[in-house]
Amino acid sequence: MRTAYECRHTLAYVSTSAITPRYPNAANDPRLTNTADKYFTLRRQIHDKEWNREPVTNAERDKLATLKRALNDDKHYTPNF
Repeated sequence: MRTAYECRHTLAYVSTSAITPRYPNAANDPRLTNTADKYFTLRRQIHDKEWNREPVTNAERDKLATLKRALNDDKHYTPNF
């Protein structure tokens, strides 16, 4: 039977290869959302509401401003949580 020290020591040297990512890039990762897509979709929804003289909430306008700020800061993907 191995001791806890031996197990930890063995795990440190098990694999010398690099860790391969689960998804090849951010666009294929289902845990991320494209910020530009969200921005343009929301902008279009707000424009359509204004065109039809429907009320646009402050929350929608704030979300649009937040997405625009993220795009200006080069944050192209946002986590889905």
